[in-house]
Amino acid sequence: MIKKRLVLIIEDNEDFQNLYGMVAEQAGFEVERAYDGREALERLEREPIPTIVLLDSRLPVAEGDEILKAARLKDKWSHVPIYMLTADTRVSKKYKDFSPGAPQPDGVLEKGAESIHQLRELFKQFAGKIDI
Repeated sequence: MIKKRLVLIIEDNEDFQNLYGMVAEQAGFEVERAYDGREALERLEREPIPTIVLLDSRLPVAEGDEILKAARLKDKWSHVPIYMLTADTRVSKKYKDFSPGAPQPDGVLEKGAESIHQLRELFKQFAGKIDI
């Protein structure tokens, strides 16, 4: 089996999808996209398991919290790094504050110019990891 680095971008805004996808591809990742909560929940049922997931906190059909919780409950997905994307600093604070019992993302990226730099650094961190 060929092993690859795969980023799953779950984002309903096409401009952000394209931008994040371009940054991921420049870092050597293959990119898979989901545009709403339904697609994201369905994707949790299929392989390959991604190396990393970028998950918008607000999506049509199912919110990011619901998708995060569903992913954390699945054995194969439970240890996949999931980074929440948000344009709302209140949402960002919510994820950065510890909530006992609530599923936690591995990090939060606030949408905007700074997030591109953060994504580049994040992809460098995961460059050596591959899917099984």
